[in-house]
Amino acid sequence: MTTSENDDSYDRGPEHAMDDLGTAARSADRARAGSWRWVRIYLLVWALASIGLVIGLGLDNKAVTISILLAWVILSLVGGIWSRSRGLTPRGGARRIGRAAGLWAACYAIVLAVGVTRQSQSSGFWIAAAVFTAIPLVVAALIPAPKAADVS
Repeated sequence: MTTSENDDSYDRGPEHAMDDLGTAARSADRARAGSWRWVRIYLLVWALASIGLVIGLGLDNKAVTISILLAWVILSLVGGIWSRSRGLTPRGGARRIGRAAGLWAACYAIVLAVGVTRQSQSSGFWIAAAVFTAIPLVVAALIPAPKAADVS
């Protein structure tokens, strides 16, 4: 007995094609939604970690700063491994993460340049700066997924 004799999908005929296409479209929609979901989670966790990093740097306590930098390194490694294990990357997802990362780096550089030279003792500055560094990541996470996005 061959596979086609065992598999009744070969005997369904053209009248079932619309059902099969509908099932395939729903599966693709679920995969697309899931792939954008992990991108959003990744960006939001990064935003929260950035807030913690900047506030920790502003506390001006060497032990706390070293602990927070160590936690940042560990979280970065775990985030990178986790993102690679997701399996599906939405079309445009890497570009969105890349742009958010570039904007985050620019914000972080501005915060460090200003904070280290002028405001290092002001806790209010460091709290505002922490939120400032998270803005590009949160905005990138909250932008709706493109309607026609594919997964690759």
